[in-house]
Amino acid sequence: MMEPHSACGATGLGGGTSEGRFSRTPPGLGEGPPRPKPRRSAGFPLPRPLPWSTPLSRAWPGTLIACWTVLTTCVILSPRWSTLAIVGGLLLLASLIVRLPLGVAPRPPMWFVSGFIGGCIGAWLGDGLELFLRVSTLALFRSLVVLWGSGLIAWVTPTASLAAALRFFLRPLRLLGAPVDQWSLVMASALRGLPMLRDQAQAVLDTAKLRLGQDMATLSLRGYVRLCVDVITAILSATSRGAAETGRAMSMRGAIEAQDGATRGARVRLGWVDAAVIAASLLGVASIVACRLML
Repeated sequence: MMEPHSACGATGLGGGTSEGRFSRTPPGLGEGPPRPKPRRSAGFPLPRPLPWSTPLSRAWPGTLIACWTVLTTCVILSPRWSTLAIVGGLLLLASLIVRLPLGVAPRPPMWFVSGFIGGCIGAWLGDGLELFLRVSTLALFRSLVVLWGSGLIAWVTPTASLAAALRFFLRPLRLLGAPVDQWSLVMASALRGLPMLRDQAQAVLDTAKLRLGQDMATLSLRGYVRLCVDVITAILSATSRGAAETGRAMSMRGAIEAQDGATRGARVRLGWVDAAVIAASLLGVASIVACRLML
């Protein structure tokens, strides 16, 4: 005779009277210590759209791309601390508005930190430590500002909207016979496939570490070169296979024609958020020019 509630998992294996799936023990009693939070791996994570709605998400992606292009041009043409401070202040304000979490901030890998320390030691031995710190710090902050702004656009804008905005900017090339629609579709697929590429690369690296084990620390320079070639070949092979399967599935379902028809007739509508973004960008450019002339 079967015990009651045995099908629900209230009895354990062999008909015992264990608590089964529906435990009667209050949470927190009789349980082990809480698991420690997993340590975030070092590196530069790829930006993904935020799961909540933000004010910048209401803006047309082309406005964000155009304004950030102008500000990036100012950072490249005038790499000064005043320029970085103004652009960084605008990015900080935008990050606070969209409630960007601190967990998206990248952690520099160990090889980057060790390389910087080694460069400082070499510059100190050559009596050029001050010049090295000045140049390297300025270049580092300039790179961080450019990556921060580019990532902010990716955090607040869906991938499909970015592809449609890029198609709008490439529209004049149709007069020269350029396949703008195909280019925009390829760019959209590439942007969507970046997270998958990162996951596949991480999986290949983890597999290589598990197979080598302790032998990885004793590899010679030639062994590291061979390992890099094998890892890159495996990543490219897996990515090419995934891209081929995705393209075949899109062609069979007719997603290419559907996406072209949906985005070709869309009109650009600007709102008050676009006006605010343009005004903030113009104010930043004016401040950069004023600092350039006064300092």
